[in-house]
This record gives sequence, structure tokens and C-alpha cells, in this order.
Amino acid sequence: MHRLAWLALYRSFTRHKLFTLVNIGGLALGIAVFLILYLFVRYETSFDHEVPGWDRTWIVERKLQFPGANQVNIPSRREMLAQLQAEHAGLQGARLLPGDAALQLGTGSTQTTVGQVDANFFRLFPFPVVAGDPTATLATPDGAVITERLAQTYLPGGSAVGRMLKLTLGGKPRLVRVGAVVRLSKAMTQPGDIFLRLPADADLFAKGSQGLQTLLRIDPAEAGALQQRVAGFDQRHPDPSFASAPKGIRVETGLIPLGALHLRAARDRIVVATLGLVGLLALLVAIGNYVNLTTARAGLRAREVAMRKTLGATRGALIGQFLAESIATTALAALLGLAVVEVALPMVNAIGGTDLHLRYWGSGTILPALLALILGVGLIAGAYPAFVLSRFRPAAVLASAGATGGGRSGRVLRATLVVLQFAIAIVLMIGTGVLLAQVHHTQTADLGFQRHGLAMLSSFGDPGLDAAQRHDIAAAVAALPGVTGTAQSAIAPGGGSYGIMEAQREGIGGDKVSVIQAAVGPGFFQLYGAHLLAGRWFDPRGFASDDAAGGKVHAVLLNRTAIVRLGFASPAAAIGKAVVGGQERQTIIGVIDDLRLMGPIQPVEAQAYALQTSGLPAPVLSLRYTGDDTRALLDRVETVWRRHASAVPLKVQTVDQQLYETYIRADLERARLFTAGAALAVLIGCIGLYGLAAFDTERRIKEIGIRKALGASTRDVLQLLVARFLRPVLIANLIAWPLAWVAMQRWLAGFDDRIALTPWYFLGASALAVAIAVLTVLGQSWRVARAEPARALRYE
Repeated sequence: MHRLAWLALYRSFTRHKLFTLVNIGGLALGIAVFLILYLFVRYETSFDHEVPGWDRTWIVERKLQFPGANQVNIPSRREMLAQLQAEHAGLQGARLLPGDAALQLGTGSTQTTVGQVDANFFRLFPFPVVAGDPTATLATPDGAVITERLAQTYLPGGSAVGRMLKLTLGGKPRLVRVGAVVRLSKAMTQPGDIFLRLPADADLFAKGSQGLQTLLRIDPAEAGALQQRVAGFDQRHPDPSFASAPKGIRVETGLIPLGALHLRAARDRIVVATLGLVGLLALLVAIGNYVNLTTARAGLRAREVAMRKTLGATRGALIGQFLAESIATTALAALLGLAVVEVALPMVNAIGGTDLHLRYWGSGTILPALLALILGVGLIAGAYPAFVLSRFRPAAVLASAGATGGGRSGRVLRATLVVLQFAIAIVLMIGTGVLLAQVHHTQTADLGFQRHGLAMLSSFGDPGLDAAQRHDIAAAVAALPGVTGTAQSAIAPGGGSYGIMEAQREGIGGDKVSVIQAAVGPGFFQLYGAHLLAGRWFDPRGFASDDAAGGKVHAVLLNRTAIVRLGFASPAAAIGKAVVGGQERQTIIGVIDDLRLMGPIQPVEAQAYALQTSGLPAPVLSLRYTGDDTRALLDRVETVWRRHASAVPLKVQTVDQQLYETYIRADLERARLFTAGAALAVLIGCIGLYGLAAFDTERRIKEIGIRKALGASTRDVLQLLVARFLRPVLIANLIAWPLAWVAMQRWLAGFDDRIALTPWYFLGASALAVAIAVLTVLGQSWRVARAEPARALRYE
């Protein structure tokens, strides 16, 4: 930039401090919001990108489809990789069996994630090696590869290589030797703290196992052809596990890119995209502020432009100067915005549950994006003002005593930008209100049982415990102070163990209905406070056939959804009737209201409950307690556990905690980020509106003086000034309401139990926008409206 141009920029900054502060401050805040949400979107969309060869890695996905029910994921077949490699020469792949294990630490233990993998796993995925040789380690049956995080946490003091680890995996103790340490990124969907060699006889369905996964290394150009081959794999190689499956059950096999795993759920993709849009909108609002104020102040620099043209400056030179000024202003704002980001990131990570950070060098550096942002914003924000200012004609400007302010086109542009800014603000306020209301509803919704004052001991079903230990633990927990009752069950909030039965009404026929069949122990429904709609509870003393401990189910309780899908007219009409599934005939003795054990997000499935007084598979121990000191109660449970099962990791938490971690936490954290971003976007709009109102009222001081001299009251002047900015806000509602309605309807569709999208959210956001606009403008308007007419008329 020419020396005179730098001088002009300096004079512009120092002579009009308010507008300089508003311009740079608004841009800095907009850039800061954009950068933070840009980092968030990049973090979410780049999961697994640090896995070597992630862009050429695909995972075999198998889904089991039951008639009339949702698809469920099932493990990959043990022999599938070898069969695919026999069909496709040169195909590379490996298998991974992730699962939970107990790591023995002195007299205690901790739960960790173990990945049992093929011997070539670390050749296929060469993660950074800290120590040892991962491939050579997996060549031995007792070799273990551990992550750097685990080594630093549990094996401090010297090298971890050569150390022995005692694990309990699938209920069986195992002693392994650490042969290598690798560094894994936190942003990975494939879990693993310890990696062991996958044995040929590995139990794919052991407690804590997450199912065998087959990973393939495929050239992107060949992915389509292999996808078709994989889809027909089960036709070419029928799975013996489903040879006798009922008609209508089908298995679908396909491939999914590793990079697409993290954001598979449509609701997650919508939230991440929406947060990215919030950042972009905040930046656009800040750019709108810059354009608004620069064009509004165009008249203040008209004489400067006229003089420079008179002295020989070309229009192109003036356009270049003003664009350079805009880029310089944006660069200064970007530096301030970057400082804001550095200060704000720890707080953002705390409220959003993220791990965002700025990198200035190396992989993931922010500098290219920041430079592109400065140039882009500078050119976009400065283009229109530059062309407006450079268009002034010297003779007309020097002969005029007035200021153009960009003319009629400038006024139209400013009005349009105010409308768009407040449309964005109203959409964001509506979205914030709906988002927070739905998250609150998710936290407090009626799930069909009394979740408060209820805790669950998930590790009660660990295969490392025997029946005698479980009996002693259950008796000791039931005797603890504050515990009012206990019950065991195979199914529990957040998951559990259950089967699926294809059932139909006896003697009616018709389509079969997929029914989840779960076993519960005595007193389960009473402990959970379930609602009986018809019939009776289980009573093994009065009705011996109620007990399915022998393995044969004779009596069941169905939920409301099952009754509807089976075609019964009412809960009472189902009592005493029988359902048939396979070779089993089960009598309905009671109907209960739906238990949303999977939270309010997942749709309720048809469920049948059987009583099993002994031999429950992988049982969970639930306990009802009184009092508000939950931490003290859980500490007492931990004391009992250490006394009876110190070698098994303890997992105990309240049902509220379980549901929060599984279904609520991610939505709540993202809602907080959305709220913060929306609030800052609205604040940026207010900053710009304040600056525009300050300029407009200053420009109309003489007009106001004349009006007051002719009898106008302070109230009349206030109405005049406020109404000027209120009209665009009201027009903004016509744009904002339809956009917000469509966006919120799509987002709420991801929840099975959701709030109603009532008009109150829209009316409330609009009223708040009007109030913000009035209060923003009122400060400047009140000062001018109360001024003495004589003083206003003398104003220059």
C-alpha cells in the first residue's frame, strides 16, 4: 500500500474512533466465532484421519433385518477375510475384535479396552512406534502392544517393554508381555489400549466383546466393484448361523469407509453442519456490519476521494487502496480474533466436551485457513465500499455541501443487510430455544419408570465373577444403609443382554412381529416403578409356570408397543392370549407401559419380559436408594465390591448418569456450543446496529433540531429514529420463520420422543429481537432526541 494510503488509513482510524472500534471489534468477534466453530467442524469431520491409510480403509458392515423392526449390527464372519482374499488376489485386510478386559494393578484392577488383531495389523496400519516392534510382538502368542497413554498412566518409571501384564479377558485370566508401545490419536473410532494376537478360537460373543470387525485396504477406484462383491458374499457363502432362521429374516453385507464411521448418525451430521453454519453466519453478520458502516460513512471520505482524483488518482488505484484498507482492517481484526480464540478455547473445550487446539505449524496448521480468511473477508467486505467510494465525481462532490453516504443504492444495501442480519439472529434464537427445550425434555422425559434414586451395578455380570460371589455381593448391597431394594435383570438402561423373537398371535396368523425378549429377576418391575396396564405381575409362588429358570418360557409380560403391533384391541384384550414364536408358545399374563430403557431418542420396540429367578445371562444388579448423598452410597457399594471382587473392575453409576453419558451428553455439549455461537452472532449484529444507529442519528442532528423547533416532542423524535431500524427487524421475521421451521423440524425428527414445535418459540425469538434492536438504538436516539433545538441547529 502506498505511503499516502497508509496515512489515510491511519487518519480514518484515529479520527472516527467509534466506527473503528465497531468495525474492528465486530470483525474480530465474528472471526473468533468462525474460527472456533471451524476448529470444531474440522475436529468432528477429521476423525480417524490420523490412522495410516484411512482414506483407503473400508470396514465390512453386516446388518440383520427382522420384519417390522430396526436393523441391528452383527459381527463380521470369522472366515470372511480369507474367503474374500481367495476371490480377490492381492486384497489386503486384517481383523479386529475389540472388547473390555480387567487389567490387574497390584491388589486392584481397572477396566481397559483390548483389541485382538491379526498378526499383520500393524503392517497394515503402521502407527508411530514409541518403543519395540509391534509386528514382531504379535508374532508371539503372549505378546502385547500397548498405547503410549496406557504406558504413561499405569506403567510409569522406565521402559514399558518387557513388563508383564495380568488381564482377565472373557472371564479368563491371561498373562502377557509388553513388546511394543505405539502412539494412537484420541480422534479414533476404533478403540484399543492393548493389542493382542487374535487366536483362531477366539470367543466372538464373550461378555464385553464388541463384535469382530473386518478391515480391508482398497484402492478408491476399485471400491465400487468390491462393494458389489461384498454385498453378494452371503449368497455365495451362506452363513450356517442363519441356516434355520425364520422366513423374512435377512442379512445385508456392505462396506463403509473408515472416515465415515464417526458421523454415521444423520442427527450427528445435522448438528455438526449446523454448528459450522452458525460460525459462517456469525462471520457474515460481521461482514455485513463492515459493509454497512463503511458505505454509511462514504460521505465522510467523499472530499478525500475528490481531491485525490483531481490530483490524478485513477479509479483503479482508489479501488486498490480501499480494498487494501479493508484487508488491513481484516488482518488486524483477525489477530485480535485469534487472541480471543486462544483465551476462549479452554472454556469451549470444557462446555463442549471437545479437544480443540490451535496449531500454527505442521499438520493441522491454522495459518493457511487464517490467511485465506483474511483475504476472503477483506475482499468481500471491502468490494462494495471500494466501488462506491471510487465512483464519486470530483466536481459534484466539491460543489456539494452534503454527504452522499452511498446514495440510494447504499441506503437499499444497508437496509437489506440489516434485514438479513436480524433474520439470521432470529433463526439462531429460535434454534437455541428449541435446542435447549429438547435437551431439557430429553433429560426429564417420562421413560416409563422411576429413574431417580436408582443405580445400577453393570459389572455384576462380569464373567470374572462366579455365582457365589454374585450372591454375596447382592446380599451385601441390599443390606447397605439407604438401599431400599435390589433386583437383577439381563436388560437394563442403556443396553444389556436380550434376544429377538419372531412372534404372532396364536390362531390368528398374519405377519410376524419382531419382539425383543429379555429376562428379568424377581421384583424388577416393582423396583423400577413400571406401570401395569392390565393383567398381573409375575408370581412364581402362586404360578410355577411363571418362572423360566429352566430355560422354557411359558408366561410373559408384554409392553404397550408389542400389544399394538400384534393387533390386540387393548391391553385387557391381550390377557390370557398366547403368542407363538418358533416352537415356543407363551401366554400373556400382563401388559405394562413402555419402558424406554434406551432413552427418549431411540424408538420403542415391541418387548416381551420373562421371569428368570436363577441363571440370568450377564445380569445387572439394580438398586433403589433414598437420600441425596449419592456419592456416599456409591462409595459404600465400592467398599462391598472390593471386599468380594477386588480383581474385577467396578462399574457402578446412577441410572441418570448412565442415560446422560449414553444419550444426552453429546447433545447437551453441542447445544451449549450452539447457544454460545448464536449469542455471539446476535451480539455482533447488535454491535453493527449500534454503530449504524450512532452514525444515522449523528447525520440527522440538524433535521431533529428543526423538527423540535417546529414542535416535535422527544417522544416523537424517538419514535422516528427507532421506527427506522424497527421495520427491517419486523421484515426479517418473514425470512426467518420458514427457515427456522424447516431446520428445527428436520433436527427434531431424530428424536422418537420430542417436543412440539409451537409458535411460542417463534414469537419469543421475534419479541427478543425487537427488544434487542430497540435497546441498541435507544441509547443513541435518546441522547439526540433530548438535545436542545438551538444546540442541534448549531451542530456541524
